[in-house]
Amino acid sequence: MIQPTSSFERIPALDFLRGVAILGILFINAENFAYPDSFSPWRNGFEEPRDYTTRFWVYFLTQGKFYNMFALLFGVGFYIFLDRLEKKQAGLRAMDIYARRLLWLFVIGAVHYYFVWDGDILHHYAICGFLLFPFRAMKGRSLLVVMGLLMALQLVKAYDLTLRRQGWKVNYERSLSLPEEERTEDDEKRIAFWERLTQQKAPDTTQVPPRKETFLRGLQETYESAGLHKGEVFHQGLLYPTLLIMLAGMLLYRSGIFHNYRAWRYYWPVSLTVLGVGLLVNYLRFYHWTYQYFDPVTNIWKGWLFTFPKELLGLGYILFFNGVYQKLLKTARFKIISNVGKTALSNYILQNILLGLVFYGYGLGQFNHWSRFEVLGIVALIWVIQLALSALWLRKYPQGPLERLWRRLTYRSFEEPKAVTK
Repeated sequence: MIQPTSSFERIPALDFLRGVAILGILFINAENFAYPDSFSPWRNGFEEPRDYTTRFWVYFLTQGKFYNMFALLFGVGFYIFLDRLEKKQAGLRAMDIYARRLLWLFVIGAVHYYFVWDGDILHHYAICGFLLFPFRAMKGRSLLVVMGLLMALQLVKAYDLTLRRQGWKVNYERSLSLPEEERTEDDEKRIAFWERLTQQKAPDTTQVPPRKETFLRGLQETYESAGLHKGEVFHQGLLYPTLLIMLAGMLLYRSGIFHNYRAWRYYWPVSLTVLGVGLLVNYLRFYHWTYQYFDPVTNIWKGWLFTFPKELLGLGYILFFNGVYQKLLKTARFKIISNVGKTALSNYILQNILLGLVFYGYGLGQFNHWSRFEVLGIVALIWVIQLALSALWLRKYPQGPLERLWRRLTYRSFEEPKAVTK
């Protein structure tokens, strides 16, 4: 008889880390809801000097880091799920249940994608989960080789992009050196392109209509712009980095550090080194992106340096917070954040619903009305709501509403899961 994992089998450190990831990912998601071009370092949300400072610190410390934490923890979760099924001697049923779990995650992600936010990452994780299956039994060294290949692909991509930038600059300088009367139309285009790329720009204060002025209009907009129903079932630019960080999660779990960080003899020196190097590289990367965005990276080594900053710091956060929780917070039953982690799926969807109600036209219509600094207030408010609701919900129920739905859908063809008592 195959039963779902009980609450007593949960790993406390993972719940805490999921909570940190869910709360942290809100920083960047909030900006995506708030502005037409949220990733631009100059266009939207810049009203005062503090907004540039806010943008730098938010991107330096959070952009991509909590996404990578979330992805790493999903990789851990997928591995644990399948590993426990195999230990229960489920045989081929283990593969069926695992596939069903990922299929329903994809469906939940697709519904979220169309009805709430087209930045959904759940359907992408589901596809990555299917791709992870062949690696579950690989030895550590083999996994490191696969990770090395994935890293090499990203470095080649960065190399190619940097070479293209070098070519643009060389073509610009060559065209600019020609007398005006000898320049062709292509020369003028090259000059205009590079000067546009390297021009320091002023903020765009134009008011634009809010996205999704009505809920039905929002569905239409998403359908017209989305690629999911056209067969684009994962975020193509994120596939290899996501697989890389998920495989890293599998290796970390196998090492035993989520049960006891002392499984690594030099845990703190390693963790603090990864965190420190990650902070340094991200500082350089996001200082350049925020304050020197008009100076394209044309140095190969610099391009490579800026290839994995988010993954590195995301890993640093995992190691640091895992150690801090086990050393300082575990005995104090630090549940306020762990509650969010236990209901991570529900909270991920909830925070995006709340952001839609604030910024989209079918809600309060505050799209492109708030500065970068002011958006932090929205983040803090949603944190309070999520921390409170998670605590209240878990007093009565053992898991979040979407977690319960996902579990029931996963096991439906086999047997009803038994109620989990506290």
